[in-house]
Amino acid sequence: MIKNIVFDIGNVLLNFKPRKHLEDLGFSEEVGERIYSEIFESDEWIELDKGTITEREATEIYCKKSLDIKDEIELTMANWQDILTPIEESVEILKNLKKSGYNIYFLSNFHRESYKTVYEKYDFLKLGEGKIISYEVGIVKPEKEIYEILLNKYELQSEETIFIDDSLANVEAAEKLGIKGIWYLDSEGLKISLDEYLK
Repeated sequence: MIKNIVFDIGNVLLNFKPRKHLEDLGFSEEVGERIYSEIFESDEWIELDKGTITEREATEIYCKKSLDIKDEIELTMANWQDILTPIEESVEILKNLKKSGYNIYFLSNFHRESYKTVYEKYDFLKLGEGKIISYEVGIVKPEKEIYEILLNKYELQSEETIFIDDSLANVEAAEKLGIKGIWYLDSEGLKISLDEYLK
């Protein structure tokens, strides 16, 4: 019997579309792709998720690596959090699950500064019984240990738990521990998958 529903946050409950952000800033496709690669696919981005560096420190590193687009990088980092907007249909699913008596948890890779910003901004992130955010524990998905921390801290039984994530690798890592996984593609698909598990 399922008792616990664990949500990833980025691209499940909050939009995270960095390419759209770069496009909205008016960068050419060439510059946009370069910034996307050098920021959002960088080792520093993972270190931000682990909480080992600050966004200011990361920005300084990015700028030193790419002095010719320093201004563009600083602009990108200055307001990238603006793209973290609610996926309303998913938020509604979360609220309905909560009303139906399921325990809600969050397990997400997130930077310290940006998580604090969205936590204050969006009340639905306060609805959970608990959370494991990567920067708080220094571990990121899909490392096995972060799932074990969640299960142990809140005394969850894996067979009673569903984990929802937009990354297939993250879902598969959870399933290796006996957690039921849902690979999130869109809110409609999530609803169908949850109905299958919860009927």
